[in-house]
Amino acid sequence: MMTVIRQVSISLKWILMVSFINLVSLSNVVSADVSRKLAEGDKARFSGKYAEAEKVYAEALAEQPENYRILKSLVEVKVALKKYAEAKPLAKRILAKEVMVQKKVKVYREGESEVLEAELVDERVVAPATGKNNMRNYLDSAPGEPVPHYRLFFFKKGKMELVPQSEVRIEYIGVPRIVHEQTQELYDKIQRQLIAASGGKKEEMVEVEGGCFKMGSDKGLPRERPIHEVCVSSFRIDKYEVSQRDFQSVLKTNPSRFVAGDLPVESVTWLEANKFCRETGKRLPTEAEWEFAARGGTKTEFYWGDAFDPSKGNFCDESCELNIRLRGASDGYKHTAPVGKFPPNPLGLYDMAGNVAEWVNDNDSKGENYYIVSPRDNPKGPLRHDAKKNHGEKNDKIFRGGSWEGEAETLRSAWRKALWVDYRIDGLGFRCVGSM
Repeated sequence: MMTVIRQVSISLKWILMVSFINLVSLSNVVSADVSRKLAEGDKARFSGKYAEAEKVYAEALAEQPENYRILKSLVEVKVALKKYAEAKPLAKRILAKEVMVQKKVKVYREGESEVLEAELVDERVVAPATGKNNMRNYLDSAPGEPVPHYRLFFFKKGKMELVPQSEVRIEYIGVPRIVHEQTQELYDKIQRQLIAASGGKKEEMVEVEGGCFKMGSDKGLPRERPIHEVCVSSFRIDKYEVSQRDFQSVLKTNPSRFVAGDLPVESVTWLEANKFCRETGKRLPTEAEWEFAARGGTKTEFYWGDAFDPSKGNFCDESCELNIRLRGASDGYKHTAPVGKFPPNPLGLYDMAGNVAEWVNDNDSKGENYYIVSPRDNPKGPLRHDAKKNHGEKNDKIFRGGSWEGEAETLRSAWRKALWVDYRIDGLGFRCVGSM
């Protein structure tokens, strides 16, 4: 009787042991299956069979939904298939991950309870079935099925190992910087395609009744002085900064660094801004028109008062990556904000202070204080001596309004600066005006 019980007990142990081995093997099969699908998907993609690759990558992603390698491959084939709306959320998932200097992974190894962290040096090393290798990537010329391995540098052990993919499951930690940068380029391409498909819309304009005001400031740089009286005729001005959606719909290009349809176009040259306004039946504002509209009847340093208020406009706040950032103050945006997100000025115009600075039509005075000799009525800026020779295309032009990458003082209504007409910077955009 005891012998029978002992035999039953041994049988139960073998059943439990076999069950455990099967469970472990099953988890390893999933890992190996994902690796096989990735290789299969890569082969189809490189052969131009994008629909086939898409199907295989989607199956692999269902098994490992946070694997950035699969995500990126799926984004690439969807872009190739022009499925931009489907590619966008996948790319965003990669960009939301922590950026790592190394390709770090967690390694779950068969028969070991400890989870080890390692750097994934190579994702697929094909080693001979004998298990012997010289740590190089190669194909086994001898008979037998090659065995796919991971090349892993284990941090705790301090050494490199080739590990058969069938024996481990890896979990990616964050995303390597190079993959993040490549994905950002893909995401921008996707955004531009979606913007192009959405088309533009008619820009809203605000009618500005002409009048006289005190232009300039005695509290800023010398180029803002002296304060002088200027009178402008009535005009219409865009309610919002020109968005990327509208710019791209007209000029069929988008130079912006931060790409989205509702963001202001930036990194745009004066030549491009001028061309856009002309092709839409408008023009760039004069500097006097711009400041008159920005002030909206106010006489203070900012249109809301003399004290800076971070809630009124987009500037280089504590989240800004530049060393001029204002610590302890936040406007809610790291870079550019969608047009119209901050309170309007008294005329109902948005982002006249901050977000992106705005090109105007006036030439720079090149060190001469134009404000001293500026005409009282509808001044159009100094006439540069080289304007006729270069058809105005080599002149420096004024821009106004401050930007997300500027200090708080650049949001003052009188602040002004100049750059040459073909200069690009990711804090510079524009809006247009028209006659009444």
